[in-house]
Order: sequence, then C-alpha cells, then structure tokens
Amino acid sequence: MPEVARGDDLAKLIAAAEPGLVDGDVLLVTSKIVSKAEGRIVEASDREAAIDAETVRV
Repeated sequence: MPEVARGDDLAKLIAAAEPGLVDGDVLLVTSKIVSKAEGRIVEASDREAAIDAETVRV
C-alpha cells in the first residue's frame, strides 16, 4: 500500500492494493492512517501548542 497523504480515498487505496480479502476477514485501519488522509497531522515542533489548543481547563 502506498504512503497515505491528505485527501487520499482510503477505500480506493485499500481496494487497489488487492489485499485478497474474503468473506469473514477483518480489516483493521489505524487511526494514524485515517488522520493522515484527513490532514490531521501536527508537526513535532507544534506538538505542545496543539495539546494546549485541545486541552479543556477545569
């Protein structure tokens, strides 16, 4: 399977990879791959700012 990038159609990429799935098989897709396809990747240098932006203070 190729590297996943923002905007990629995961279903099409998986189908094109011809994984040889048959009835009853289970296919796992990690949240990291979904995040990459959705463009939800944060550069390591921006990690702390991203955590602060998503943190709810009580």
